[in-house]
Amino acid sequence: MNASRLGLALVTTLLLGGCMMTPRTLAFRHNPVPADPNAAGAATVTTDIYGNVTTTLNLTGLTPNRAYAAHYHAFGPDSSTDPCASNGPVTVGFPAFTADAQGNASVSVQTTTTKIAGDAGAYINVHDAADLTVIPVCAPVKATKG
Repeated sequence: MNASRLGLALVTTLLLGGCMMTPRTLAFRHNPVPADPNAAGAATVTTDIYGNVTTTLNLTGLTPNRAYAAHYHAFGPDSSTDPCASNGPVTVGFPAFTADAQGNASVSVQTTTTKIAGDAGAYINVHDAADLTVIPVCAPVKATKG
């Protein structure tokens, strides 16, 4: 690569890096289920000026080598005060992932603000992939419906 292209690539990288807004970190709370009693973690949500959202989940205390699924959910009909209890529909799915031998996992998804804006991205659940009714952790994105 010649020097002018290298310089242009560097400037472009710096400009694009400057387009990212400050990340928002959401702590997961443990649900009272016997599976994964030590599950914990955080979701880091970063939005750029173009409306692109990157969400990265960093999880610990999962069952080693177990497969998991994670999703953004919209508010559901069951609650207007606790998004994690509202039983809402899935709006954005994360790629399937497996906890490592120490029970740690990290997974990211990219989407647009329109898919998680308003009540569409009210909470993020992590599910046991073999039984989606088992939800060791949930991170509320919004506090109340509306």
